[in-house]
Amino acid sequence: MRWGEEQPRSGSNLCICFFRQRVHFVSDPCTLIINGVVFGVTSTDVLFHMGAEEINSYYPLYPPAEEMNIDYECFQLYAQTPVTPDVLIVPSELRYFIKDVLGCICINPGRLTKGQVGGTYGRLFVQKQNSDETHRQTPCRAVQVVKI
Repeated sequence: MRWGEEQPRSGSNLCICFFRQRVHFVSDPCTLIINGVVFGVTSTDVLFHMGAEEINSYYPLYPPAEEMNIDYECFQLYAQTPVTPDVLIVPSELRYFIKDVLGCICINPGRLTKGQVGGTYGRLFVQKQNSDETHRQTPCRAVQVVKI
């Protein structure tokens, strides 16, 4: 929506079209490509469950934690990372962090709320760079974890 435009009224067909153009539903976990930038996203607290294990899929532990429901028939198709993402978002109960690992920005934004108080969220400024096959560069120009 641009400055000066009237916001669509709730319940109108215009409002429904307005949000359909801007809101997309995806699976969890998922790999998204937005304007040439590859995002790996999951809402599972894989960091908490993973401990010191190496990440090469969205849920790498076998056997998984008891509270995790994993469909092993779909695991190979949907839970493996098809490419190394430019940005990997893995929210966790653990302390928030931002880390550049070989050109992949790994972000744990923490939790948006923590009981009755505000938590943290991540904010990114992304600009895709020209590809240099010899050296992987992050597309992130600025990354922040913001406290509420």
